[in-house]
Amino acid sequence: SRSTTPLPLPLSLTFHFHFHCFDQPMMWLVVALAVVSCARATTTSASSCGSVTKGVGLGGSDNLPQSYVCSEDNMTQCTVEKCCTDCDNLGPQCVGWTLQPTQSNKNCWLKRSIPPGGHKKPGMADFVSGWKPGFGPTPPPPPTPPPAPCSGRCPNILYLMADDMRPQLKTYGHDWMITPNLDALAASGLQFDFAYTQFAYCAPSRNSFLSGRRPERTRALNFLTTFRMAPGGESWTTMPQFFKVHGYFTSSAGKIFHDGMDDPESWTYPSNQTAWVGCGQGDHKPTNELSGNYCGVTRQSTRQYTDEDLALFEGLKRMDLAQESGKPWWVSIGVHRPHTEYRVPVGFYGPQLYPNGTGSGVVSPLYPGAPDGAPYMSGNWQGGDINDVAHGCPTCIIPANRSVEYRRWYYAAVTWADHSLGKAIAKLETFGPAVVQNTIVLFHSDHGYQLGELNEWSKKTDTELAVHVPLIMRVPWKLQSIGKRTTVKAELVDLYRTLADLAELTNVAPVMQTSVQGNSVAAAFTDPVNLPVDLESKRAYSQIGRCACGQYCRGGKASSISGPYLPCAPPLNTTAVRECGANACCRVPLTSSSYDFMGYTMRTATRRFTAWVPFDNTTQRVDWNKSAMVELYNLANDTGRDFDFAGYSLNLATSPTYRDEVASLTQDLRAAVQTWY
Repeated sequence: SRSTTPLPLPLSLTFHFHFHCFDQPMMWLVVALAVVSCARATTTSASSCGSVTKGVGLGGSDNLPQSYVCSEDNMTQCTVEKCCTDCDNLGPQCVGWTLQPTQSNKNCWLKRSIPPGGHKKPGMADFVSGWKPGFGPTPPPPPTPPPAPCSGRCPNILYLMADDMRPQLKTYGHDWMITPNLDALAASGLQFDFAYTQFAYCAPSRNSFLSGRRPERTRALNFLTTFRMAPGGESWTTMPQFFKVHGYFTSSAGKIFHDGMDDPESWTYPSNQTAWVGCGQGDHKPTNELSGNYCGVTRQSTRQYTDEDLALFEGLKRMDLAQESGKPWWVSIGVHRPHTEYRVPVGFYGPQLYPNGTGSGVVSPLYPGAPDGAPYMSGNWQGGDINDVAHGCPTCIIPANRSVEYRRWYYAAVTWADHSLGKAIAKLETFGPAVVQNTIVLFHSDHGYQLGELNEWSKKTDTELAVHVPLIMRVPWKLQSIGKRTTVKAELVDLYRTLADLAELTNVAPVMQTSVQGNSVAAAFTDPVNLPVDLESKRAYSQIGRCACGQYCRGGKASSISGPYLPCAPPLNTTAVRECGANACCRVPLTSSSYDFMGYTMRTATRRFTAWVPFDNTTQRVDWNKSAMVELYNLANDTGRDFDFAGYSLNLATSPTYRDEVASLTQDLRAAVQTWY
């Protein structure tokens, strides 16, 4: 309640609190008038010595030496009038004062300056302060108004994601794959046959497309930083946040932003990054050299559920909340599979779904070796996702029988991911035809994957297979796109602008920030085949880092014939191989001298061109003045459906025949990279 105790001096309205602990500098906080009222501040008009209020003080430690303490024997000398007058008599050197009562005395603090704020503490109701005109704490900014109702087309957006999934779905031409839900989504939407991530690794990829900025702008080139840590990143509006500020309900479940890197500013209702559930006690697991890569839930499993069960439980709950909000909504649901370990329930075991003879995928890769003529830093042989003693160097090839088993369980994990995400699509149907017709549904993975092709068992490279992702979008009112395919070279960084265009929000205030990159591919939904010139000629770009490059030997010793490949201990001999360290620099700061190369790759209509450029740890950029190693692959006949396409296996850049083309593509790639920072 408001105090009715009269003050001896006229007072004027002020909006700031103070607390002073005699010899400690105070923190400051701007407080609104309503809060001051709750603190029982009583005010009137200004006096000759400044604006005065009760329940408020002027903090900080910048006290004049003329400040004084009135103990019990002279308590009557410490009055509001005297403290105020003493400040006034000091002239311009005193700009304000605080009369602080304590149990045994009163303190008159005469202030040389006033920090821009105030601070409220319990027991401050009897404080009295004043300040001279022009020296008061800065008034608080007006409160941020709530988002205005959406004024574009404002469709709902159901954003579905998988982890480590390459476009190996039935709808992408792999007829033996069991992916009915994503196939049905493609049949009712637009399938992008050539879509690409900007970074073939989870955290950098997600930092990129969810912020709408390329990795060089996010500076999230490892697992140590997020886009919020980039210059200006704190004020960036993410893709879901853009819809939030346009009045949407937004929320998320499962793996959307990378695990542990969630962005609370993006959501109106808190997200739930459901936990990883790896192979555990009671699970069906191989006990031989295949162990550590896949498992199946059994009746004896300690955990009778999977990651996907958790993600869909939380995701479907958020779909209900979104629909009940009465607002247009954005709900993201991401699953971990088919990321290793391939953990699936009974009925989805690899041999149950994909027995021998199922199809061309349940065989060993046709080209299991590294590409001919590829530079040593192009591979990720040290950092494969599969645990196998045969893996670890450019010529260390996993035997065919084990390759088949790993593939079988990967495909099973793809089917389990399809089954899980199908629950979200089915949930949408329960909201009725009107909601379905006003909801964009899209699905993609964070990057591609390699299952032994080119001697790679992961993402983490610049190959076509590592950066190529499935991308399917259903926009019900774009009738020309339903059940169609398009060859536009789409990039995940394009999704921000594309969704804004499809929702008719691009030019609606608050407008999109100019730092958002990528290009809208919304025009493809009008005519997926006869594309406008800018989309027909569009190129796609990706990148990956390389660290700890040098000589590696079995067990770290040139004479060893067993153990993993480790940096060689001298003396070196012919058993050493040249390659780079594991995991594509995921834990290496950009300032480290171990960050050796950045590999930039460009996909044109007929070529994939890659340049491995030395990285400058001082500028934290590449140095194009130093010699780069390059790759050139002829993909003119690549349909995007044959993961054993012969063109992936021959680097043409070493041939003099392609010298001029390499020079031209290098110039184009360098010019593109310069625009990304």
